[in-house]
Amino acid sequence: MNFITKLLATLRSVAHHPLHEREGTRAAWNFCVSQVAARLVPGDVCIPFPNDTSLLVGPRMKGAAHFIFPGLCEFDTMSFVLHFLRPGELFVDAGANVGAYSVLAGGAVGGRVIAFEPGPATFPYLEKNLRLNRLGQTARAVNAALGAEEATIRFTSGLGTEDHVSVDAADAHTIEVKQTTLDAALEGELPVLLKMDVEGFEIQVMAGASRTLSNSTLQAIIIERSGIAGRYGGDEADLHARIRKNSFEPCAYLPLERKLIRLSPDALGNIIYVRNFDAVQQRLREAPPYRFGKHVV
Repeated sequence: MNFITKLLATLRSVAHHPLHEREGTRAAWNFCVSQVAARLVPGDVCIPFPNDTSLLVGPRMKGAAHFIFPGLCEFDTMSFVLHFLRPGELFVDAGANVGAYSVLAGGAVGGRVIAFEPGPATFPYLEKNLRLNRLGQTARAVNAALGAEEATIRFTSGLGTEDHVSVDAADAHTIEVKQTTLDAALEGELPVLLKMDVEGFEIQVMAGASRTLSNSTLQAIIIERSGIAGRYGGDEADLHARIRKNSFEPCAYLPLERKLIRLSPDALGNIIYVRNFDAVQQRLREAPPYRFGKHVV
């Protein structure tokens, strides 16, 4: 996708964001202004996030600047975290990046958090965001990749939110990072909600998370089905079939309506898997609203 095509797709997405669609053209303009302004600032940018939390981002970090405006750039899944999770419940963030989801779960909701981020350039932002929101007692950041076994692996560098496990041994723009398994790293802790964004490495992560996946405490999983797992030699369809066999069904969420929608087994994009559709739907309806700027959702 060339720059112009990508820019137009981004502007279209911003203009149709559920919190800004009544002011679509203005929202697209505000996005452009915020992107330019952020890059003129000689340093990081601290932006407001829901329920009086804050998020620190490096505006020159690829992909991270989308948090500046419209803010909740993945509105449906971010709202799912805010409506589904309850104070004290454990949220696991696999592929945390700068920690946006961790801040929502830990700071905006009051849940406990264990966040995994292997990138040495990104991990300090995750730590800063946990400190910024005073989550030192309830959140733990782990500087490691997740996979099927304990190992040292190669990881790309300089791609921002798109950094991933490398399969090209000749690529000079990679670094060594530690890899562990989710089951081992959790040390018996059982999450209620798991979010996984590992750029196509989901099959390997799930291979090291069989105990976590099968435990009934885990009620929901947010996972991307993007069609890029093939670069690691895996079959994405098999992974999602395995998730469904553990009594999960694929759904989407309409936050403004507080409504879950069942999806077909071959749906793509961000999938929300839930273990008990009716119970999760009821939990979402009963959740207190969150505040984000002038909006109450």
